[in-house]
Amino acid sequence: MASSNMKIQNENASVETKKTPKSSKNHSYDIDWIKNTNAKSFLPDQQHSLKKPVTDQGCQKRLSKYNGLVNRMSPEEVDEELRKRQLSTSGEIEIRRLRLKHHYKAQLMLGHENPFKMIQQHFEYIAVVDFEATCDNNQRNNYPHEIIEFPIVLINVQQQMIVDKFQSYCRPTLNPILSEFCTELTGIEQHQVDNAPTFPDVLRNVEAWLNERNLLSSHKRKCGFATDGPWDFAKFLRIQCRFNSIPYPRWAKKWINVRKEFSSFYSVQRCGITKMLKSLGLVFDGRHHSGLDDSVNIARIALELMKDGCILLLNDGVRASDPKFIDLNITGGDETKDLEEDEAKLDDNDDDDLYVSNE
Repeated sequence: MASSNMKIQNENASVETKKTPKSSKNHSYDIDWIKNTNAKSFLPDQQHSLKKPVTDQGCQKRLSKYNGLVNRMSPEEVDEELRKRQLSTSGEIEIRRLRLKHHYKAQLMLGHENPFKMIQQHFEYIAVVDFEATCDNNQRNNYPHEIIEFPIVLINVQQQMIVDKFQSYCRPTLNPILSEFCTELTGIEQHQVDNAPTFPDVLRNVEAWLNERNLLSSHKRKCGFATDGPWDFAKFLRIQCRFNSIPYPRWAKKWINVRKEFSSFYSVQRCGITKMLKSLGLVFDGRHHSGLDDSVNIARIALELMKDGCILLLNDGVRASDPKFIDLNITGGDETKDLEEDEAKLDDNDDDDLYVSNE
């Protein structure tokens, strides 16, 4: 996938932490104060979602004061505070500062010394998908991309680890011979797609794999699908289903856009997989533009987000009226009408799954 440049704020200069007579010597660890506030009343149930901002004025002042303190800390001081809380010290300095701020905010909201352990994620499983498709270095705007690799990497959210994988190559039919550019980019050889099933059969195999694990359960919170950006589902899967005259799968109409969530949660510009990993202090594992390897690395980013207290929710979806679908060669008619009707039904049934930004 194409990536944009990430804009990370420059590292703040080292400033000696100021202490005033009114401030506690152990200001950042004032857990007794937290426990004595009405912080727990911010959340009426035990879901412990951090979607809502702090509204109590006393807590707001405390949080603002603490955020200013973190901004004045040197990188060494930030790492020391992270280690005290048994939090990761990996990543660029601004990511580490935000990790510390998020932790303190969670302490205020949950009234607990280890708040990240109390957060309940929305989904039991997250299935990460990153397609590879036919391409050419001189392709025109309406080039008919066909999916040639369909991978899934499955995360067990409670265990916070990758627990399963699926991978299948797909045999293209419109342009059955891969370009030299496509093979060099993806590493997929001609014989691999020649011996692969066509996309409709692959999709049936995918859904059989998902059903074997009960991941397409009617229980809305069983499994959420995740991608790096909107293109895999909104563009490539839609084009492929149209080429093959098959219905667009219902489970792929809303998804977790990891790139979008990463940008929102860490307050950085949107960027590609490699830059997201770098900002977290990680390196890409595997081969770039291998669908399976890309999916594994997107899963690693999703895991780091959850470890830092981010609640992953559905934050993107297919919309017939969305400008990003203009290039899909869909000129209206029954397909667009059916999609709009499906979206209306999804909106009626899935309101609790809509994205709310983590503040």
